[in-house]
Amino acid sequence: MVDPATLRLAAVVASSEDAIVTETLDGSIETWNRSAERLFGYSAAEIIGRPIEIIVPPEVRATGENSSLRVLTGQPAKHFETTGLTRDGRRIPISVSLSVVVAPEGHVIGTSRIIRDITEQRALERETLRLAAIVNSSEDAIVSKDLNGIVQTWNRAAERMFGYTAEEIVGRPIRLIIPQDRQTEEDKVLATIRAGGAVEHFETIRQRKDGTLLEISLSVSPVRDRDGTVIGASKIARDVSDQRRLARQAEEAARSKDEFLAMLSHELRTPLNAVLGYTRMLRDGRFTDERREQVMEIIERNARVLSQLVSDVLDVSSIVTGKVRLTLDTCNVTVPLLAALDIVGPSAEAKGVALRVTVPEEAVLARCDVDRMQQVFWNLLSNAVKFTPRGGVVQATLAADDSVVAVVVSDTGIGIRPESLPLLFQRFWQAESVHTRSVGGLGLGLALVRHFVELHGGTISAASEGEGRGSTFTVALPRVSSTTTEQPSAPS
Repeated sequence: MVDPATLRLAAVVASSEDAIVTETLDGSIETWNRSAERLFGYSAAEIIGRPIEIIVPPEVRATGENSSLRVLTGQPAKHFETTGLTRDGRRIPISVSLSVVVAPEGHVIGTSRIIRDITEQRALERETLRLAAIVNSSEDAIVSKDLNGIVQTWNRAAERMFGYTAEEIVGRPIRLIIPQDRQTEEDKVLATIRAGGAVEHFETIRQRKDGTLLEISLSVSPVRDRDGTVIGASKIARDVSDQRRLARQAEEAARSKDEFLAMLSHELRTPLNAVLGYTRMLRDGRFTDERREQVMEIIERNARVLSQLVSDVLDVSSIVTGKVRLTLDTCNVTVPLLAALDIVGPSAEAKGVALRVTVPEEAVLARCDVDRMQQVFWNLLSNAVKFTPRGGVVQATLAADDSVVAVVVSDTGIGIRPESLPLLFQRFWQAESVHTRSVGGLGLGLALVRHFVELHGGTISAASEGEGRGSTFTVALPRVSSTTTEQPSAPS
């Protein structure tokens, strides 16, 4: 009669989810359970008595990896992963535990193999490796944490973004990167995750290891185990500092554009109304001959203002589109400076501002576009007169050393606040003061001056001791020696 224990063991083998196979000492298959039938496609009747090599691919047989000799020679049981061959020729990844079968008398009578299909395991490993590669190559910081907010994983982008290496932060609280005034955000996130919810794309501030703050966009999702229980959270953080800065710049540009258009409308309307109004009155014959001459001067002055406003706007358009071209020749810088003084002279005289100029007797040479340099000096002198009250002085001085030609325009006018100095040469910028609003302008002149000076290879700087204490502008250009061989003109 068969021992009940033996019957139970046979039942266990028959019902096992793993393929269990035994073979004799000569390598013939002796037993073959139902899981082996399902895995390899052979019925027990078909395969018992045939060599074990029937389920081993030829390329694996050549390595001897599946050989039973290892355990038959007294070495420990062997566990390895290899490839099995099914009845229909498919190769499947399998895990094998190989051990000896010992008779009750104590001698070895064969070997047994417990074989498990690891196709899903291999697929899972490949998927895990693929996901790990994606995470590590991501430009976004991808971090996982447990339900207490302790960091579990930390990818390379997180290292770059926050300054902590994985070794430094894994096992530590995620709160390390959260500013003190935003710690409650983590409480709310963890509460949402514990309840099985997700946090979709919200923008916040986080803190790097060095203490600097950065703007990020954050998404947090629950991590679940196989049973669906929430065991932690994964978060994806994207640095949006540049994006936010560009958005702010775009908003500022839009605001500046709107302000500029409003300003342009006002600045154009004022002289245009004067021209149209006085022209109508002239046509109606309302003025005496003496008064008519004064009115013609008013019309001419306002027309010049209109012309300059339009010219400045067109120059800015050319700069923005990269269409500004200079015709550079060796010239005496005194020439455009004195020409600009002649143009500004009537305005200074009418306002009661003294114009003074100091230039050397000998020619001071530089490579320049005479018309553009005249425009530069006119802008500086015109501004100086504009912001200098009656009785004040505007001084223009030309000097040079061996390498630099310097034109200095100084005045005794309203001066410039220290905080405004770095902003003077920006397009559309004007200091907020009663003086600037009263004299008008588009805030383009100094921006044009800087651009034209830089196109000449020069620099411009501004200085002032403060409001009410005048200002000084210095244009520096590379000097050309009088002995230097003349080069043909070329646009630049």
